[in-house]
Amino acid sequence: MFESLRKAMLIGLGAAAMSRDKLRQAIDDLVARGEVTTEEGRKLYDELAARAEEERSNWSERITRQLRDMLRNLGLAEASQISALEAKIDALEQRLNEIAPCRPGRESSD
Repeated sequence: MFESLRKAMLIGLGAAAMSRDKLRQAIDDLVARGEVTTEEGRKLYDELAARAEEERSNWSERITRQLRDMLRNLGLAEASQISALEAKIDALEQRLNEIAPCRPGRESSD
């Protein structure tokens, strides 16, 4: 399932890159035919490119949110949760070592 999402993301990014090139080419053609000035073409490109970037960002956020939800539904922990648990374990080990220093038969974890 993850691989399918990954492929969809790559296809979307490739389409966005191709669209930018096509957009640039279309605007250059309009300028060459004299239908818009160079400045108008630049403004149009900037506006449309900004919209495309915003859409790409929104799309990326949606994919990330969906992937996070799928992982949560599978019962998998997030990296931040794992880090928090590791920190708690380290703190507990430290407290245990303070309470009961190495006794015969118990090895140090260091």
